[in-house]
Amino acid sequence: MAKRFSQEFKQQAIDYALANSHELLASVAVKLGVGYSTLDKWIRTANPEN
Repeated sequence: MAKRFSQEFKQQAIDYALANSHELLASVAVKLGVGYSTLDKWIRTANPEN
């Protein structure tokens, strides 16, 4: 069964990833305990113009 994350956690994860853009997204995902593709999708959904 897939993990469910709160909107608050998702936003914090997005903010952290964007603030630490010098790190590989895969490394950030591991630190946060989420999958790379999940974090990537959250970022793309939150910033559709990018």
